[in-house]
Amino acid sequence: MKKFFLALALAFVSFSAFAQKALPKVEVTTLEGQAFQIQDVLNEGVPVILSFWYTTCKPCLQELGALNDAYADWQAEAKFKVVAVSTDDARSSAKVAPMVNGRGWSDFTFLLDTNGDLRRAMSVQTQPTVFILDKNGKVVYTHTGYTPGNEEELFDEILKLQ
Repeated sequence: MKKFFLALALAFVSFSAFAQKALPKVEVTTLEGQAFQIQDVLNEGVPVILSFWYTTCKPCLQELGALNDAYADWQAEAKFKVVAVSTDDARSSAKVAPMVNGRGWSDFTFLLDTNGDLRRAMSVQTQPTVFILDKNGKVVYTHTGYTPGNEEELFDEILKLQ
């Protein structure tokens, strides 16, 4: 039992430590195949919802759909952007652009992390995992998993950064 609580405490400490980190300097790829420095998502000087997902993850798709449905209304109250990073491998990443276009998710920035460098740098273990970054790239909030309504928590956190 002691080992369980020690492991739990260590997990909390490592999660808390990452929550204080900034966005790492890692290269990913655009849907068009161009190299993209992840730091460039901060160029607009607004908070960023950074969502890690993959094409066969049903909770990931539900979360992105919920964010997409609410995004236009939220933009009237707060300035921020949504960046969705697909962690599909090189084979399945070909499905990302058709899926994004087919679902009408045109307001978000979609990037590919086919080799998992960004996922590893940000210690993403399961998906969906969402980070909220302040305008300077500091991680101020993290959430793993999705249940309907989680998107409202994200928006509440974005409002705190306005």
